[in-house]
Amino acid sequence: MKSMTHAAALAALAGTGLAACLATGAVAADRPAVTVAVNELARSLDPGENTGNVDVRVYYSIFDTLIRRDFAHPKEGGGANLVPGLAESWSWTSPTTFELKLRRNVVCHDGSPFDANDVMATFSPDRLWGPKAYYPDGRLYFGSFTNVEKVDDFTVRITTAQPDPIMEHRLSSYMSFIVCDEAWTAFRKEGVPAATWMDQAAKALRWKPVGTGPYKFVDYQKNERIALAAFDKYYEGAPAAQTVTFRSVPEVAARVAGLVAGDFDIAVDIPPDQWDALKRYKDVVLKTEPIENSHVLQFNTNDPVLSDKKLRHAMSLAIDRKALIDALWKGQTYAPNGHQLPSFGPLYIKDDKGYPYDPALAKKLLAESKYKGQEISYRLIPNYYLYNVEAAQVIQEMWRAVGINARIDYVDSFKEVRKPGAQVFAWSNTYRVPDPVGSILVLWGPDTDNQKTYKFYGASEAFNTAAADLQASADTAVRREAFARLLAAFEDDMPMTMLYNPVTGYALRKGVNWTPYSQYYMDFRPSNFSLAGK
Repeated sequence: MKSMTHAAALAALAGTGLAACLATGAVAADRPAVTVAVNELARSLDPGENTGNVDVRVYYSIFDTLIRRDFAHPKEGGGANLVPGLAESWSWTSPTTFELKLRRNVVCHDGSPFDANDVMATFSPDRLWGPKAYYPDGRLYFGSFTNVEKVDDFTVRITTAQPDPIMEHRLSSYMSFIVCDEAWTAFRKEGVPAATWMDQAAKALRWKPVGTGPYKFVDYQKNERIALAAFDKYYEGAPAAQTVTFRSVPEVAARVAGLVAGDFDIAVDIPPDQWDALKRYKDVVLKTEPIENSHVLQFNTNDPVLSDKKLRHAMSLAIDRKALIDALWKGQTYAPNGHQLPSFGPLYIKDDKGYPYDPALAKKLLAESKYKGQEISYRLIPNYYLYNVEAAQVIQEMWRAVGINARIDYVDSFKEVRKPGAQVFAWSNTYRVPDPVGSILVLWGPDTDNQKTYKFYGASEAFNTAAADLQASADTAVRREAFARLLAAFEDDMPMTMLYNPVTGYALRKGVNWTPYSQYYMDFRPSNFSLAGK
């Protein structure tokens, strides 16, 4: 780790917004600057706009949630352990009324005090959960809200349309990051529609976010870096590093070489084929973490060719996942049995068969299908997912072995991935909440982009009915039965097939004490991040 003095940091960052921030003297002079080499930078720092893997790892240290998941201390059996965040306590005061007591003496990055107004701004119906919410994905998480009320400056009451068994999880996960009221509502004008002023606010703040987290944003250079500076008024205490800079380094070899040379302090997405070599360096520490995320292949069920369900099933059955895992991941990961994890607890369907490998049945279904050997497009973004290129090349040959002709098309963005003509593409599905409502339904449910916007998934009535039943009850037995039906319908519909859950490798310079999580969040709070000698 290269420790930089205050003066050296200013000199290295001359001409950037970060230099101006540090010149204020708000950051202690003796703390090191930390550089994180990433495969791709965040697409924006707006927690309502972008929730991808590359986005959340950056803004997780800019924003806080009301309730926080303690990844370091899961419940026995793997269940999520929830602890206070910006809310000190919470309770159900009726089956449909949830009340939170907020933490006092918290400060936003712009200097304004945190209180109920920030929660009201974040969870306003116009922003997240109303019928015309500015961020439509907010409805996937908070669509059951009927009211959010400020009881007093440090108490907020949420009312829901029906009992919600995963409310606490919702408020600890994606889309629930608290944006500071004064920065957001500064764009509100009397008589101007919410959609109009919120559009102005979102565009102005996507690269100037204002949260309450341990680091505040100060600089962005497209395709180069995102720089954050320590926020010493953070309620957990002053952060360990003077700055944290996420630097774009797309190639694995360059991330590894830079880390070994001391140019980087942390390098992300280090694949298994590099692990043994890195272990030979005494000043490098390798940390690996199985991720609550599945690499999948999505099928466009409305494509003229892929609309044939027998073809989609044949494509899934032809994939030998164990061979992929052994070849790419050294056998260090697994393929979930369906779109679920054991952390779902009592809702986990242990005997679900998921996505089996059966090339003989694949050939039989292919012969029964309408497929006539047409070339099928398989789109992917190189370097976005670890091993996605290598996996595609192996899968292409597995399909060829049963009679399916696929062409790999490399594109630069998900906009290109999903443009007209999409047939098959590489994607990943994060289990954002350890419950099917917060995982499969926020990605594939009736109100998602897959069904409504892109229309890639023409869901069966059985799937959407089970989805409604799952969300309508708080009874565990009723919900488990509905989830079993939903999984069965989803696997029969086959809008995607499962590949595996990746194991993410992080390489750290010795002296960087930081622990990765089972989500893609990178947490630089004092409780999870310290530096030797600090």
